[in-house]
Amino acid sequence: MVTPPGVAQDWLVSLANEWRGWVSRQMEHLGIDDPGQLRNPEPSLPEQIFLPALGETWHLLQRYAPGSSTRVRESGSRTLVLSGDCRDLESSRKALARWLMRRAREALPPMLEALSRETGLAFRELNIRAQRTRWGSCSSHGDICLNYQILFLTPELARHVLLHELCHTVRMDHSPRFWNTVARFEPELPKLRAEMRRSWSHIPSWLQAGR
Repeated sequence: MVTPPGVAQDWLVSLANEWRGWVSRQMEHLGIDDPGQLRNPEPSLPEQIFLPALGETWHLLQRYAPGSSTRVRESGSRTLVLSGDCRDLESSRKALARWLMRRAREALPPMLEALSRETGLAFRELNIRAQRTRWGSCSSHGDICLNYQILFLTPELARHVLLHELCHTVRMDHSPRFWNTVARFEPELPKLRAEMRRSWSHIPSWLQAGR
């Protein structure tokens, strides 16, 4: 037990014992035998995958085929078919992540190219990756790397991420000059910067569980 500063450990032990009976009664009332059942359940696979940055909703169908590798294919209009051992949530998440990567490699390059033409900010190369802690990066040579999970951001936030990296092609730091460059093309910059602080909450729980 970690005791907060200024709080006696004996008092915490007494408090825990005092509440133990109440917790036991609530668990009995709810039909819970194992305290582990109180943990958040592992997120299940979705029936639909919404990609706000693209304005796309994909319907997900599962085709259970034990003994075969788990994969995703597109079928018809905005329909994905997940086949294989769909009960294996980890392999299913990985298969869906691979499809998301493919979709990002189709959709993000033309978005970046269009914004590059609009702003006059040129880049050299673009790579799409599965970054864990950042939405994008830009090298001193003008090579941009974008996170495939940008697909889950709103169109405004997705554009902001792309613009941010394009502006790094002329300013590699985050100085006032850099932000002034961004503000030239983004009048809603203060609002978007505030929203970006909560941007990772846009990633669905079923995909985060596999990170």
